[in-house]
Amino acid sequence: MRLDPFWHRGGAVTDEPKTYRELLHELGNAQQEKVALQYLLMIAAEQIEELAGHLADNEAKDKALKAAERFRRSAEL
Repeated sequence: MRLDPFWHRGGAVTDEPKTYRELLHELGNAQQEKVALQYLLMIAAEQIEELAGHLADNEAKDKALKAAERFRRSAEL
C-alpha cells in the first residue's frame, strides 16, 4: 500500500497504479494551479507597487518595491 502524495487534493490511499489518463489529468490540474498562483503573485506585486507610490518613507518604499520585484520573479518561474 502506498500513500498518495496528492491526498490533500482528494486522492486516496491505493495499491493500484494510476493510468496515463489520470496522470495527465493531475498534471493539467497542477499546471492550472501554477498559472493561477502566478497570476495572484503578479496582482500582489502590482498592488504593492501602487501602495508603495503613496509612501512618504523612502526606506519603506524601497522595501515594498523590492518585495514586489521578488513576487514578480517568483511568478516567472
